[in-house]
Amino acid sequence: MKCALCDSLALTEFLDLGKQPLANKYPTSAAEFEREDFFPLTMHFCPSCKNVQLGTMISRQRMFEDYYYLSSVNRGLVRHFEGLAKELSRSNFVVDVGSNDGILLKPLKELGVRALGVEPSINVSKIANDAGLETVCSFFDGPAAASIEKKYGKSDAIVASSVFTHLDNPHEFIEAAAVLLAPAGRLIIEVEYIGNILSHIQYERFYLDRIFYYSLTSLRALFARHAMEIADVEKIEPHGGSLRVTVQRKGEGSGASARVAELIAEEDGWLTLEQLKKFKAEVDTQTQAFRAALEGFKKSGLLVGGYGAPARVSTICNFGHIGPELIEFTVDDSPLKQGRFTPGTHIPIVKASHLETRRPDVLVVFAYEYFADIKVKTGGSYRYFLPIPPREIQ
Repeated sequence: MKCALCDSLALTEFLDLGKQPLANKYPTSAAEFEREDFFPLTMHFCPSCKNVQLGTMISRQRMFEDYYYLSSVNRGLVRHFEGLAKELSRSNFVVDVGSNDGILLKPLKELGVRALGVEPSINVSKIANDAGLETVCSFFDGPAAASIEKKYGKSDAIVASSVFTHLDNPHEFIEAAAVLLAPAGRLIIEVEYIGNILSHIQYERFYLDRIFYYSLTSLRALFARHAMEIADVEKIEPHGGSLRVTVQRKGEGSGASARVAELIAEEDGWLTLEQLKKFKAEVDTQTQAFRAALEGFKKSGLLVGGYGAPARVSTICNFGHIGPELIEFTVDDSPLKQGRFTPGTHIPIVKASHLETRRPDVLVVFAYEYFADIKVKTGGSYRYFLPIPPREIQ
């Protein structure tokens, strides 16, 4: 197996999370349980460019044309994109790739910025268009970019937030962006950062939707192959810790900022196969500890519920063999998920109002980076428990 970014044959497996279902496909019935497919979830590291990627890649069409993730139900993300919209307020034409339900398009429209979304999910793009947020239902590729350029003109800012990690062919995406991008335009990508995943043992962020888990080193090598360079990098909070990376055509900007060189130097020191082996051992330890805590609650006669049904629930629960026998239900604020079940382990997903009639003694906060918002929503009156690392939290 070779690295899909730099073609090195030195790719090495460092983590096996077993057979996993598609993390954003939520079954509705026992009949659908029987039809679920499971695939190996193995993680591989390239020492040449410091890329981390899946060992098994699933068709993007199967993954995203029918999708159940809505960004705008998350108040933390809404605030994040409102901030990004302000930073883009002087742009002439913004194209948001993977625009979901219009979470960035909405504040851009309110600021009077001309913007267009590109979203492959049929059901989600319809939600955006119905809300008056112009969205093209399509994957972003060369023909799509050419079509947008012909109709709307060049873009001086292309945004891809929490999208780049999902691409099976990032080279194709970059070439498409080059078609649409104005000469001095910016490509702004926000990616879940492998550095945070490793330092905080966030193994649950590995799932089949996301193929690549980028370091800044791997991104620099990738864009260099397309005559583009990283102009700046910023650490941001969403998704457990991400990078916002600004890319321009080589020679069009003023070169890389000091922050780029600093982060590259940091990665050179700690992003090694030896560190990844230590990460694997910690994954096993924490998974066992989480399951043991849940078993302890059950033995004590405590009712355990969850809050949040993000994709990471699939990885945690399938790897840890955790189902409704240990977590009776989990609340999610997305109406697209309510009334369904978590992939693979089939924990019922319910509305927040369920807590009024079936109050748990312990509430496992799966969407833990938004704990402050969830605590406010739930009145702050529960015994809260975080799965990564397993611990109670006030």
